[in-house]
Amino acid sequence: MSGVEFHQLEAVLFAAASPLSMDTLSDIFEVYIPEIEDVVAAYEELLIQERRGIRIRRSAAGIELVSAQECSEFVGKIRHRDEKLSGAAMETLAVVAFKQPITKGEIEEFRGVNCEKVLKQLLARDMIIELGRKETIGRPVIYGTSENFLRTVGANSLEELQQSMVFTDDIEIDKEGGV
Repeated sequence: MSGVEFHQLEAVLFAAASPLSMDTLSDIFEVYIPEIEDVVAAYEELLIQERRGIRIRRSAAGIELVSAQECSEFVGKIRHRDEKLSGAAMETLAVVAFKQPITKGEIEEFRGVNCEKVLKQLLARDMIIELGRKETIGRPVIYGTSENFLRTVGANSLEELQQSMVFTDDIEIDKEGGV
């Protein structure tokens, strides 16, 4: 085991505002990447063995501390209703996730309703990002999902998310991942 102690790793992960990459952790603790990977893996196992209320989550964005799934009933009680996304926001987010890159007009065409307010809400919550502008009349903004979206749903990539989805027979997915 390297000179990095679990309580040091825990403090750094707890204090971080966002997931940290192995490179960043390696720099912080001044150890080689394989060493920090070993410490993270050992700490992750310890949290599970001791049935602690926190876990390590690995995502495309990096490593972070999260509450343990078996504590979700209690953790959920501290969440405020206004933190939840509305049905319209969830639907819009799903459209963006599976049809991206996509413009506001394309989303509205797909959903059949105006989605300007919902897009602003999703942007403010860092669930979607502006990817650029489409080379067409009016140069509309193109949207896609953010790293925060992937972190929130616990996926490392969109491909992983799409593979984990369970679909009924009446929903088809085209080759580009669209619904």
